Amino acid sequence: MSVLKRVSKAFMQGPIYVILFGLIFFGIGAGLSYRQFMLARDGGTAEGSVTNLVTRCDEDGCSYAPIVRFKTQNGESITFESVYSSSPPAYDVGEKVTVLYPFDAPEKADIKGGGKLFRIIFMSIGGVIMISGFGFFLSSAREVFMSRNNVLTPMDESDI
Repeated sequence: MSVLKRVSKAFMQGPIYVILFGLIFFGIGAGLSYRQFMLARDGGTAEGSVTNLVTRCDEDGCSYAPIVRFKTQNGESITFESVYSSSPPAYDVGEKVTVLYPFDAPEKADIKGGGKLFRIIFMSIGGVIMISGFGFFLSSAREVFMSRNNVLTPMDESDI
C-alpha cells in the first residue's frame, strides 16, 4: 500500500469529521471577528446610547439584547437591536457605546466589541476540537503505518 493511500485511509477513519466539526466552530467565531474588523476598517464610527433591552427567553432562561440609537455622519438617526444577547445584561439602559456601521447600510450596525466573549469561545472550542482531530489522525496514521498487513509498495501512476 502506498504512502498516499495509507495517509488517506488514516484520515478517513474518523479524524476528518472531527477536524471539520472544529473548523465549523472556529469559522463561525473567525467570521464574526472578521465582520467587526471590516466594519472598523471600512465603516463609520459613532457614539450610540442603549435605549432599551429586549428580553429573549427560552427553556434555558432569559437573555437581554441592547437596542441602540446613534446618528450617522450625515445626521440620520438609526436604531438597531444587537444580534448578541447575554444574561445578565451586558449593557445598562442609557449607557454610551461605540457603534460601528457600514456607510451604505447603517441599519446593519454593531456595537464595537459586541459578542467578543462569544467569538472567543467559538474560536477556542473550534481550535481545541481541530487539534484533537489532528491528534486522532496521528494516532490513526500510526496504526495504519505500523500494521503488518499494509506493507509499503513503490508508487505507480495509479496512486497519483
